[in-house]
Amino acid sequence: MRRILCLAAYAFSAVVCAQTGVYTKAFDNARSGVNQNETILSQQSVMNKGMVRQTTIPVMGDARGMEAQPLILPKVKIADGSVHDVLVLPSMANVVRGVDAETGAGLWQMNLGTPLTSSARIDFHTINQHWGCLSTGIIDPDTQRLYQVCAVSTDNSGTPESGRYFMFVLNMKDGSQVVPPVPIQGSDTRMWKQRSSLVMTSIAGAKTIFFAHGSIFETAAGFTGGITAFDVVTNQVTVNLPLSSGIWMAGQGLVADDSGQLYAITGNGDFDPSKGFHGESFIKVQYTASPASLKVVDWWSPWTDMQRTGQQPRPAEKLAGDSAPTEELKPVGGGMNMALKNGKVVGQMNAQGQPVALVYPAMAQGAWSDEDWGSAGPACLFAVKVCIATGKDGIAYPIRTTSLGGTTLKTAGTATNYAKLAAPCAWVTLDPGPVPCAPADPRTLNFLPWGDTAHLHMTPVQMFDPLLNSWVIFVWGENGQLHKWQVGPTGKLTYVAQSHEYASADVRGNSPGGMPGGFCSGSTNQGAETSALLVCSIPYGDANARIVSGRLLVYDPLHLAADGSLKVLWDSQRWGLPYIYNKFMPPTIWNGRIYLPNYDGGVEVFGLAQ
Repeated sequence: MRRILCLAAYAFSAVVCAQTGVYTKAFDNARSGVNQNETILSQQSVMNKGMVRQTTIPVMGDARGMEAQPLILPKVKIADGSVHDVLVLPSMANVVRGVDAETGAGLWQMNLGTPLTSSARIDFHTINQHWGCLSTGIIDPDTQRLYQVCAVSTDNSGTPESGRYFMFVLNMKDGSQVVPPVPIQGSDTRMWKQRSSLVMTSIAGAKTIFFAHGSIFETAAGFTGGITAFDVVTNQVTVNLPLSSGIWMAGQGLVADDSGQLYAITGNGDFDPSKGFHGESFIKVQYTASPASLKVVDWWSPWTDMQRTGQQPRPAEKLAGDSAPTEELKPVGGGMNMALKNGKVVGQMNAQGQPVALVYPAMAQGAWSDEDWGSAGPACLFAVKVCIATGKDGIAYPIRTTSLGGTTLKTAGTATNYAKLAAPCAWVTLDPGPVPCAPADPRTLNFLPWGDTAHLHMTPVQMFDPLLNSWVIFVWGENGQLHKWQVGPTGKLTYVAQSHEYASADVRGNSPGGMPGGFCSGSTNQGAETSALLVCSIPYGDANARIVSGRLLVYDPLHLAADGSLKVLWDSQRWGLPYIYNKFMPPTIWNGRIYLPNYDGGVEVFGLAQ
């Protein structure tokens, strides 16, 4: 089984299995979320020794800290000649630190420029202090360089309008800049929000970095997103691909295969493929190096925003980031709305024999739409040639990587379109009972289970389960439990188990509940059955609207508990070890430690008790 995992897990598995550091978001270009080379943490070591908080490493310049996932380059000889495993920590204030991954001791520090000051024009809830280095960068282990995209206030005012994005190329031994900051926006002066992480591919020996972006005003007139290619030899942008929609995927990066193709889920935006518009779509993008070009070559969309609401043109500007049913809690642009009291409640039983109350709000009148399907990244299992695309409904759509389907305005939301999936769709974050996930009328999806949201922001963690002899995925939606699903050779999804623990437990049942659900990562020692772990960070309250405490859980992802639930091996709640929850942040598991940035200006480090 180890050979299967190491040699056939992904289309580019040699990179995964040779990997000794953490060079990219979610460990690999498939965004599996699994460290395949963890030799210290195991089911037995966690149960026998337990976990403790070993230290908290400071992140400089920002009260909240960082939103980029920590990256690690082992065995770096720094300026004084000593050798360290370097953990890189870019703060939202554009201060990048290199620290010793074992001790947390500072090794170097670099200030990249004036960050943007938090504003309601950037984030409605104004939780963040700054908006500088937002996305996760990429480490090239061959050159020992970090590539990091950050927003800099070009006139030092900190205003959103003054912000422009640059690529910074840093030497991992001392943090020095290899080249001056490289402008990446070209003549585009609109306000970007570049949350989606970077990815690097090597095609015919040529390394290229790709990253996507959205906009601050996601539904404003003239809004656009895009994908950018950056050449690591010339340190220049080679091509920009404008899109009608933004790509953010809760910070997850583009997925890349070994042929230069990229995969992503778009969010808000118009849908009309005949005009090049691919809002609310799963897209495949082909990169060609000479001459440099990026092109959307295939796509699939479950429905359009207009079909979801039954209405027509979108407004010039609207609060973004909410699904159609959630939007009923407030009018366009925010504020109060009592639409729920005029809705209807449908009671039924789900497959587990549990009663379910589905709250269907009275649909708001007026021109608006914003389902924002791309709230999570796809789980691309290249071994079975299927990408599982998920979003705010908590529905998973298995899509063939070889032929996505080419949805048109005519076929969107129809049986013909759903028939192009590799396997039937499934409700993966909850079981609402007998509600079709591929309905003839997409408006029937506009409900809140128990009056709460069930959005998925976590990119599913992919793991090969030797007991099931099958691929499995793990998802944790808002106001729900962790779920495990088996993925068959055709992409068919079969429910396996769920946890007892709920995300946002403190506000569950208080409509619309709490955001953003759980974020998880896995680890294994080359697929050994007893080595597999799943580590999840969840909030107690609504982490979208305010600062809340978090809870860290370590699960056995393979062996179920006696009652058939997912088995907890360690729980920070039991040991009184809370932390300030960081929205959209999965744990990083590496070399016996769990690194988890908090919203308290630091990085929590958990490890085995001595």
